[in-house]
Amino acid sequence: MDGNPLSFARTAVEAFSEPLADRGERIVEFYEQAGPDYEHWSRGFNMHLGFYRWGMDPLDREAMLEQMNVEVAMRLDLEPNSASTFIDLGCGMGSIARSVARYYPRSLIKGFTLAPSQVRRASELNKEEKLADRIEILRSDYVSLPIASRSADGAWAVESACYAEGADKQDLIREMARVLKTGGRFVVADCFIKCPESELNPVVRRFYRIACDGWALDEMPAIDGFVGALARNGFRDIVVEDISWRVAPSLAHSPFAVLTFIIKKMLTGEPLYPHSINNLKASLLALMLGLNRSKFSYCLISGTLGDA
Repeated sequence: MDGNPLSFARTAVEAFSEPLADRGERIVEFYEQAGPDYEHWSRGFNMHLGFYRWGMDPLDREAMLEQMNVEVAMRLDLEPNSASTFIDLGCGMGSIARSVARYYPRSLIKGFTLAPSQVRRASELNKEEKLADRIEILRSDYVSLPIASRSADGAWAVESACYAEGADKQDLIREMARVLKTGGRFVVADCFIKCPESELNPVVRRFYRIACDGWALDEMPAIDGFVGALARNGFRDIVVEDISWRVAPSLAHSPFAVLTFIIKKMLTGEPLYPHSINNLKASLLALMLGLNRSKFSYCLISGTLGDA
């Protein structure tokens, strides 16, 4: 141990010798194959939708993607100069961690992902931006983190909570409650389903299932079940913000991004791998699902861990 409250046995994490469950294997396979494609979506490797504020250029996708990162940092609701410790639950290529590190210049961040290529690439990007001393990216399942209980001031999961099991994502929420300090803050941004899958009409249900399968998801989080699980695990002052219209301008970029990606692959002669094709399909279907506002919403959810 090095004295950092987020320290842990690195050897056990890096070796990751225990076999991944089926869920983990599917996630790793998807992101090892399709993960590099996200550079076409975002030069900063933002692997999520953007946040539009009035006055922004809706054609500037990268600015909206970065704004989502800022919105997450703001909802952590800590003093910008506080010496805080943060956890990124499903960090991807580390784009949000880098934005939060700039917003909180004295913070230390641990990012976790199952995909080995993301550990390598995120670490390289952190080094390029001179943030390697404050951000560490490690391979671990976010439902079983090698971190001491009550050791983090804040945590976030941006379009990654959906990969936890069950509609309420109980395992992720329980682990988030374990590692956060009393009074610690969390932020989750994701697409939520508002009803049981069985209540979707056949066409929407088919689109939903193709999108989930394309992204290697079992199901999207259910908003009522998710908020209920937060309350059961001791979170309070829970704020649910429906930001569907805020993310709509960046989501509208999907058809153009998909088309130009395919053209790029054709011109360069690079192959389109199965998971890349599935990702493209899911991205287009997300636009169609997003139009069904009575059944789906994109939400920013934040809150505080209460007394144990």
